Amino acid sequence: MSVCITDDECCQYLINAFASIFPGLTIKGGAEEPFYAAPRANVSATIHFRSNYPRSLLHEVSHYCLAGDQRRNIDDFGYWYSPCGRTIEEQQRFEFVEARPQGLEKAMCEIIGVKFSPSIDDFSGRPPTESFLQYLEIAYQEMLESPPPSVQKALCGLTNYRDSNN
Repeated sequence: MSVCITDDECCQYLINAFASIFPGLTIKGGAEEPFYAAPRANVSATIHFRSNYPRSLLHEVSHYCLAGDQRRNIDDFGYWYSPCGRTIEEQQRFEFVEARPQGLEKAMCEIIGVKFSPSIDDFSGRPPTESFLQYLEIAYQEMLESPPPSVQKALCGLTNYRDSNN
């Protein structure tokens, strides 16, 4: 059962939940493209997620959880991005890097009852490769069985927030 009715309500619910889990992090919707702004003097780190899409919010928080302290001090965690039209090699690299955040995103989707589907961020119409789906499943199992500390904090916090708001 989903804890959200509309995308706007779901995004607000998640913003409230993550504010209690990661109080030094600001989360804002309405962006044309997702972006992580590292903390600056007197300004907290900010995740900008796409439009009012709960999945975009969860995906960007997943990157935050997996980035670690050093990468959290770099805009967009120091990640590269290649837009659609990637070569096969670029797409394979993208899929390998994206498996862990999407594995965590899948776990968070389950907690709040939002449907998860893998994203290869490629609008060519090609389906996800078997290797990507395997990487994603391995990452998902890791997030459930032996999550890194920030991931455990996020998953437990989101579960507790859900349970206290039902």
